[in-house]
Amino acid sequence: MYQLRIQDRAVKSFKKISEPYKTLIKRKMELLKDFSNNLPNIKALQGEYRKLYRLRVGDYRVIFDVKEKEIVVVDIFARGKGY
Repeated sequence: MYQLRIQDRAVKSFKKISEPYKTLIKRKMELLKDFSNNLPNIKALQGEYRKLYRLRVGDYRVIFDVKEKEIVVVDIFARGKGY
């Protein structure tokens, strides 16, 4: 079981998202506490971001890092706006 920490940048992005996506993203981020690579809609990023993962939630992407006992949400953005 991981602790979930959300960086300021992700909080700022999250506040700009409208419902119903906001509720859906929040629910999916809670599932990250039981992180495993087999969770659906999770993909390891490559290249410059290879140590990060992305969680796809509809038209949004949640970018996060997996630490020893912590999931750190780095950013949340609309599909096509990040990386």
